[in-house]
Amino acid sequence: MYGRSRGIWIEDGLIILSLLTLWPRILGWRGAIFPLLQYIALGVLVGILVRRVRRFRKAKTQL
Repeated sequence: MYGRSRGIWIEDGLIILSLLTLWPRILGWRGAIFPLLQYIALGVLVGILVRRVRRFRKAKTQL
């Protein structure tokens, strides 16, 4: 198996944490912090999307 870079591991962890921010809404918990965490998670996910698209384009040009 190949070694994955630390950045990819961090991205995967942030994706899992972002998914966890959905549970307060699903469970019906009230609080001012939960929508804020969801907006932060959305920003993190958009950042990860941009990084991964750039990485795939770079790999595509190297083929």
